[in-house]
Amino acid sequence: MDDFQKLVYTRLQTLPKGYTISIGDFGDISKEEALDHIVENDKIGKVLIQIDREYFDSLKSGEFYNDINN
Repeated sequence: MDDFQKLVYTRLQTLPKGYTISIGDFGDISKEEALDHIVENDKIGKVLIQIDREYFDSLKSGEFYNDINN
């Protein structure tokens, strides 16, 4: 697991038990299923990692805050 994958895994671990995540065409998955997908680094795991990467990139660039303030 690379560092960013570990970061996403750790962030998802903080979600409450029973939490579900909706991922477009993949439907709803539980927190536990999401964690498994992150570890397996399968198609769904890669989507979850990419979502977080885009979110953190928008925070880093300031784009996230610009969108909120406009």
